[in-house]
Amino acid sequence: MLLTVMIVEDDAAIRRLYSFLLTESGYNVIEADDGQMALDKLAAQTCDLIITDMNMPRMGGIELTRSLRARNSETYVIMVTAYGTPDTEREAIKTGVNEYITKPFDFEELEGRVRQYFHTKGAW
Repeated sequence: MLLTVMIVEDDAAIRRLYSFLLTESGYNVIEADDGQMALDKLAAQTCDLIITDMNMPRMGGIELTRSLRARNSETYVIMVTAYGTPDTEREAIKTGVNEYITKPFDFEELEGRVRQYFHTKGAW
């Protein structure tokens, strides 16, 4: 079973890099450049895990997570941000974000968290 990860990131270079590296790690990857595009894509397909940036045009990661939780979605959400503060982390967790990572970070850390989530769920 190919596990699906959605990358929601407005920086195209970063989005493509995450996508490439996660594809190389064996995941099916869907890309979206903001939260609204992610919701639009999720209307037609499902994913197992979302990695989202916090600050994006149209709809950021907090709003995306809020919309997912309002739809009773249990999709696992990892939020990454370059603007992390204790207040934004609390807000993200309160909204329903499962994990919060502050940029810059090592990609192996992110991939390790993805792998650990799927391992814990018995999917990998």
